[in-house]
Amino acid sequence: MKLSMLKLLSIIALLSSSLLANEQIEQTLIKIAKQKINQQLSRVGGELHDASIVLKKDLQKDGWVGYTIELNITHKGQKHSIKDTLFSNGELISMDLIDTKTKVAYKNLMYPTLGKEFFDEKHLIAGNPDAKNTLVVFSDPLCPICIDEMPYIMKKIIDNPKNVKLYYYHLPLTMHPTATTLAKASILAKEQGIKNVDFQVYKTNFPAKYNFSYGEKDHQKVLNFFNQEFGTNITMKQINDPRLDEILKYDEMMSEKAFVNGTPTVFFNGEYDMRRSKFEKHL
Repeated sequence: MKLSMLKLLSIIALLSSSLLANEQIEQTLIKIAKQKINQQLSRVGGELHDASIVLKKDLQKDGWVGYTIELNITHKGQKHSIKDTLFSNGELISMDLIDTKTKVAYKNLMYPTLGKEFFDEKHLIAGNPDAKNTLVVFSDPLCPICIDEMPYIMKKIIDNPKNVKLYYYHLPLTMHPTATTLAKASILAKEQGIKNVDFQVYKTNFPAKYNFSYGEKDHQKVLNFFNQEFGTNITMKQINDPRLDEILKYDEMMSEKAFVNGTPTVFFNGEYDMRRSKFEKHL
C-alpha cells in the first residue's frame, strides 16, 4: 500500500511539473507575441488590450506544438483581432517551422478542427445528407482561384453524392466589391427554386463571360448579368434586404471561428485541407 501511494505521489508530482512547464511556455509565447505587436503599434499607433492562446496543435513532429495567439488591439479608433502563431518543443521557440520534404510551412496549417456547428443543414448544397464524410468550403464568387477550382470540386460531389456532403459558406472579399451582390443573388435564386445555383455561378465565370474586372463596383450592372444568366428578376431592393446582410455576416463569423483568412479554404472531415483534394479519395 505504501509503495502504491509513493508511486501515485510521484506521478502527481510529475504531472504538476509538466503542467507548470507548459504554463510557463505558454506565458513566454504570449509575452513574445505581445512584444512583436507592440513593436508594430509603436510605429503605426494603437493600443494592445489583451492576448490569449486560442489554438494549441500537436504537430506530431519531435514534440513540436503550434500555438495561435489572439491579440485584441485598437488602431485608429477601431477594434481589431489579430492572430499570431509561434512554435515550441518545450526547449526552443520558433516563429515558424518548414517541412524539409514537402516545403510546407506549418504556420499555414494552423487551423482548428471544425465543430458540429459548421455542419448546418442550411449550408448543405450537395451530396448525401447521411454521408459520413464532410467537405466545408469558404469561397468568394469573384475570387480567381475559386472560379478555377470550385466548379471542379462542386461537380465532383454533385455527380458522386453518395459518400461526401458539401457545406458552403459565402465569403465575399472586400477586394471584390460586387461579390456580395452575386452571393446575395445566389441566396435569393436558391430560395426561388434554382438548383445548384452556387455551382452555376462559378461555372459561368461572370468576369470572363460579361467582361468586367474582379474589382467591379457597379452592383446593378453585375445584378443585371446575374438576372440575364439565370432568367431571374431580382432587384437591388431585394439585394439590400438586411436579412441577406445577416446571412453573410453569419458566414463571415463562422469563417473567423475557422481561422479562415483567404479563399477558397476547404476542410475535409473537419480538418484543414491545404490541397483541397482529400475528398476525392472518398467519392
